Amino acid sequence: MLFHIERPIPIPVEDNLLHTDHDPFCCDPISPCHKNSQAIEKVSDMVENGIMTPAEATRFVQGRQL
Repeated sequence: MLFHIERPIPIPVEDNLLHTDHDPFCCDPISPCHKNSQAIEKVSDMVENGIMTPAEATRFVQGRQL
């Protein structure tokens, strides 16, 4: 029997969140990484150069883009 799930199921993560040059933003909305002006400037440059759309850039900075 299949079940229809209307909302996501939270899964606790016990690992430390990693921030790298390649992935400077994590999925924790209160992490200070989301206010890192240097990382945000790099994402802005990617939008200006056509590498990302504004919507992709927003999701990336929010830690929701894979």
